[in-house]
Formats: sequence, structure tokens, C-alpha cells
Amino acid sequence: MKKTMALAMAACMAGAALAGCSSSASSAAPVGDSSTSTAASSSDKQVTMDLIWWTDGNETKVMQGLIDEYEQLHPNIKINLQEIAFNDLNTKLQMSIAGGEAPAMSRGTESTISQLHDAMVDFGDYIDTDALQNEYLESVEYLYKSGDEVVAIPTEVTANGMIYNKTAFEAAGVEVPTGPDDVWTWDEFKEDLQKVVDSGAVKYGMVIDNPSHRWATILYEFGGSLANENGGNLSSPESMNAINFTKGLFDDGLAVSSIWLSGEDANNLFRSGQVAVHIAGTWMVQNYDENIKDFEWGVTYMPKGTTRSSVPGGKNITAFKGTGCEQEAVDFITWVTAQEQNEKYCKDCLYVSPRKDNANIEYPVRAEAFAVFANELANTVPAAGFDMSMAGYTAVAYTDLQDYWPEVLAGTLTPEDMAAKVDADTNEFMKDKGYIK
Repeated sequence: MKKTMALAMAACMAGAALAGCSSSASSAAPVGDSSTSTAASSSDKQVTMDLIWWTDGNETKVMQGLIDEYEQLHPNIKINLQEIAFNDLNTKLQMSIAGGEAPAMSRGTESTISQLHDAMVDFGDYIDTDALQNEYLESVEYLYKSGDEVVAIPTEVTANGMIYNKTAFEAAGVEVPTGPDDVWTWDEFKEDLQKVVDSGAVKYGMVIDNPSHRWATILYEFGGSLANENGGNLSSPESMNAINFTKGLFDDGLAVSSIWLSGEDANNLFRSGQVAVHIAGTWMVQNYDENIKDFEWGVTYMPKGTTRSSVPGGKNITAFKGTGCEQEAVDFITWVTAQEQNEKYCKDCLYVSPRKDNANIEYPVRAEAFAVFANELANTVPAAGFDMSMAGYTAVAYTDLQDYWPEVLAGTLTPEDMAAKVDADTNEFMKDKGYIK
């Protein structure tokens, strides 16, 4: 009883902290087509909305600038940007929703959708979501859809890719691909990487951040996947080819095993200049641009197996039901994620845009690197989207990969047994969630 009362009080307190909408009228604006950016100006109702936010860098400053611009266009709208810690996001949102005081809007991730989709507005009640979906890359559907409903709109995406030590490759006389039609096969890459190491320009061939999300890029490029509509797929011939090829990189000494075995920092090792290649992603561009001074580095295209691919990640903005200002929230979200505003946001924050019409943003630094990442993202295979579309699934599969890959490298688990274990957990998850019988 005491525990129940405590939870109720906590929910009320969180709700008071995150209560998200107030207005001078008692009802929300009529539901209608808000696909244009001026819909909110159709009402004189004074509306104040909260946007729950967290930051990884300068996103708060950039978003506040866009909010200021929107408020000038719509004097009846006031948006309070409330910054909280990312680790507190889902818990605080859950508590505020339970207390009947949901914020008008929140920044989120795919996990926010998986946990809170029932409380999110269906954008299809307000705008043409078929047209909206045509504006975004297919590989990022998991960032804004729950089933057939559009419950958020993406703001930015990350993409996995290949960062390389340009100084070392040039010293070894090894050329890297110069365009998407001139990419290595994985066998060609392995041969060229060995040349760079043999030249003495570096001590190590490559580092791969982790054996889950980053390694999944190789998995998809070999035509494999973690799952498909029938269940676990890591034991398929294509997936096993990816596993065995990766194991060969470690067995041959080209990939640094301590990253996966003991948690050595891949970023620090690459920054030291001792490594030729780092399989990482867009989030490292600003870090390396600011911190690497002793050698030149660049971004080139990932090798291909049977296909090319990346693995996306990203963030979104959503609106919540029952706030009384759903229409105004949707109006702002569709405006701030539209082409012009999204270009400014991604350019100033150094993010890749999920929009098809923002594939060629001119960034203030390393524009060529972001162009490569954007191309990788555009070539992401549907299998990656399938794996990531099952709410909560990647947490299961990625945890398995983090646990079992070190055992494979240590020789205490066979690749086949690892695949079988992951498939078993995948099948259990998909059965529990009703994806398979």
C-alpha cells in the first residue's frame, strides 16, 4: 500500500515538473490538415507548450534558435525548452503520463517509441503521413513509426562507417575508394589493409567499436541479419559468412581483439595514430576533427559483401495525447523538421539528416565525410530496418553479441554455437511479442 501511494505521489510530482501545455482557451484547435508550416497561425489562442529535451552537444542552442524563429512567426505560441538528463528521459515521461500531466512534446529515440507509443499522438490524425513518409529514408522508419502509425518525426540520424588514417594509407601507397561506385569488396579491403600494416606506417590494422551495433554493419553487408519474419536468422549461410569473415580478421591479427575482449578504448587507440581504420560512425567526426593533430584522417566508403549497408541510429520529436494542444504541437514539429529548418539544425549540430532532400548539406567542417556517411545511410538494407523495428529487440540481440563474441574470439565458443544461442533468444522474444508462433 505504501509503495503504491509513493508511486502515485512520484507520478504527480513528475507530472507537475513536466506538465506541458497551457492556453487561454479550454479546448484545442480543430483537427485538420497541418501539413503546411503556417497552420498554427490560424488561431488567436495563446498557447504555452513544454518541449522536453536533452543534449549531446550544442543541440539545445540550435533548437532554441529555431524555437525563437517559430515564436516570431506565431506570436500566440510560447515553447519552453526543458532540458533533462537523457538517462532520466523515459522514466520521467512515464511518470508524468501516469500522473495525467504529459508534456506537449519531447525529444526521443526508438526506445521512447517502444515504451510510450500508446501515449503519443497519431500524426495521421493531423497531417498526410503518406506524403511525410516519402520525405524520409526507408531505413529510419523505426525512428518514427509504431505499427502503421506515425507517432514521431525524425530530426537526425547517425550512420556507421569507416574512418581511416589518411597519412598511413598514403605512406603505404594504398588508395581508398573515391566514390560509391568504386568501393572495396571485403576481400580487397583485407588485402589492402594488410599492405598498410606491412608497410610499417601503423601497428594495427583496424578497430571495431563493439561486437553489436557496429559489427552489424558487416552482418548486413554479407546479406545476413539478426532476424527475419520467420525468427532468428544468425545461423543462415549469409550471416555465418559474416561471422566467419570477421573472426578471420581477428585470427589474422588485422583487427584489435582487446577492444572486444577487455574493453580497450577504440577511439583512443585510433587517435594515437597506431591504427589504420576505425569502424565507428558520424558521432566521431567532431571529436576527431578537434583532437587529432598528429596525422591526417578521412572517411571512406565501407567495403561491400553481397551488398552495401550501414546501421542507422537517431532521434525524433513526438507529441503526446491529452494535453489540449496536440494540434499546436504537431504544427511546430512539422515546421521544425521541414527541409529548411532541418538543414539548419543538422548543419549546425553536425548531424546527418534523415530527410531525402537534405542529403547534400554543406557542413562547416568535414563536409566530404558527412557526404560519405549520408551515402552509406541511403544504401542501408531493409534487413537492418526489420531488426530495429521490433521494439526492444535490439537490446536482447546486442546484449547477446556483446556477451558471446568475446567467447568466440577466445576460442571457448564456436561461431555456430554463438549463432544458435542468439537465434534461440530471438525466437523466444518474437514468440513472446507475437511476431511468430
